[in-house]
Amino acid sequence: MPKITEQINELKISIENIRNQMNKIKIENTLLIDQQEHLVSEKSDLIKQNELAKNEIKSILERINNLETE
Repeated sequence: MPKITEQINELKISIENIRNQMNKIKIENTLLIDQQEHLVSEKSDLIKQNELAKNEIKSILERINNLETE
């Protein structure tokens, strides 16, 4: 009988370890999702800034070309 009790206790410990590991993984997953959302947002902002810079450079080049043709 003590053997069964010992096995049950080992199972309880194993289950508790698995629960703890699952909780750690859930927290890590949440943090990774938040980080991914932040990176996607940052990427979108950088793409917009890049487009604005391109348009500004095109505008400057057009003004330079207009000055040269005058």
